[in-house]
Amino acid sequence: MTLTRRQLLLALPPAALLSTGCAGMSALPPLQIRPAPAPTEPTTMRAPALGQRWTYHKYNGYNGARLATETDEVVALQPNVRVRRSGDAPGAAPQEEIHESWGTQSLTLRTWDHALRPMPALPLWPQDLRPGARSAHSGHYFVDDDSYRYWISQHTTVGGWETVTLQGSERRALRVEHLIRLQHPDFNRVDTVRRDTLWLAPETGRWIAREVSGEFRRPTGRSVSVEREDWFRWELVDWR
Repeated sequence: MTLTRRQLLLALPPAALLSTGCAGMSALPPLQIRPAPAPTEPTTMRAPALGQRWTYHKYNGYNGARLATETDEVVALQPNVRVRRSGDAPGAAPQEEIHESWGTQSLTLRTWDHALRPMPALPLWPQDLRPGARSAHSGHYFVDDDSYRYWISQHTTVGGWETVTLQGSERRALRVEHLIRLQHPDFNRVDTVRRDTLWLAPETGRWIAREVSGEFRRPTGRSVSVEREDWFRWELVDWR
């Protein structure tokens, strides 16, 4: 079997993968962050309203390339909150996420390879935004054109407040980390683990930065190979 370039890159260890990316390009630099004091007032997320928009630059974590400019817009409030994503990447089609309640998704965006319909709905950010808060959720999910029910679990940790530098300006945000384990539609995978970190700025009603990555294991004869999923970061450039 002839491997595609992406399959070959996924099969490489991290150091080799980073050095094998696009010629002349290196991994995306880490976000510029530092600890920040917590707000003196209780923290609540901005409520959704029709027409709210957030525009992001999307980056490839492996080689630092900017992949697209994407805009998330609130397009419906009833019976559920719907956020539509559109972008300028070639061939990109609009996607939607559905919130059973604001921050709790019954349909996710296609962040990795599939849009998920979790049952019960999973929190994108927790209701309890106090640093140190933890929660665990488990259930099942469906993907389009597939009636099989796959299991999923998500552990969420609310980290501390941090000052994030984006586009040369600083903004205070709360780090929220998700550790996700799931059964993948590709039954050749024996384990899929994903990490999803959000930097929430409650006054914007959404994240100002988000970074996702993942890995899985695949049996190869008498051993198991560790392969990597996509690694993306979104950085806010405009909102209203």
